[in-house]
Amino acid sequence: MLDINLFLIIAILLLFTGFISGMLAGFFGLGGGIIVVPVIYHLFNFLNFSQDISMHMAIGTSLATIIPASLNSAISHNKKSSVDLDLLNKWWITIFLGSIIGATLANFIDGSILLLFFAIFSFFIAIHIFYTKSYSIKTYNFLKSIQQFISFLIGSFSSILGIGGGTLSVPLLISCGRSVKKAVGTSSGIGFLISIPATVVFLITGLDVANRPIYSLGYISLIPFILISIGTTISVPLSVNIMHNVNELIIKRFFCILLLISSLKMLNDLSF
Repeated sequence: MLDINLFLIIAILLLFTGFISGMLAGFFGLGGGIIVVPVIYHLFNFLNFSQDISMHMAIGTSLATIIPASLNSAISHNKKSSVDLDLLNKWWITIFLGSIIGATLANFIDGSILLLFFAIFSFFIAIHIFYTKSYSIKTYNFLKSIQQFISFLIGSFSSILGIGGGTLSVPLLISCGRSVKKAVGTSSGIGFLISIPATVVFLITGLDVANRPIYSLGYISLIPFILISIGTTISVPLSVNIMHNVNELIIKRFFCILLLISSLKMLNDLSF
């Protein structure tokens, strides 16, 4: 059992993590996994769980927290007409299938490999979006012709990494000519579509895994899920309102900086 003072400190940390996660969901269209995954990973390492269990628990729990965060964000953005519902209607089936396949594959990948993949992926996405410009008409038409395949990849990679898809879909939508605010709002809807099937897969595949934390359903740790979700519920509407009153270039730059810091921290923590 945890000491009561330590438990309170951890609870405050998770509430704060949820608050920041919700700000990211509303402000950048991220489900918050870019923050939640490393926090839970390091928390379980601190509590002496194995690295392999820690990473899978972090991803599964992160995906579960993305469900309420992304739904809340999508609803808030839609009130401001910043969600491309036509695009979501075209992509939802392939996102759903990709999410299931990605979450299933994640259970066969070593935790340290997932951690390395997550860190490197975040770093290069940050560099890309910092310099990204709208694609040419020729490139745009090509991407449009394979959009179902792209949406499948977004669902797959996002569920493998425990994120809501914003790190993939926001740069893509911006590069295809959508405004930052429209890209962010639509990404929130994509995160919701990714998180539901992926969470179910992590719940089922983790049921028979030994040495999980108490109060867990599969790879989902319930106490962090509840506390983080409380934090996101508070911050999402606030962040959406702020975001729609901020210059788009500032949003884009902050998005890049956030990804770079997170990826460099995780790369620094890797040990071989």
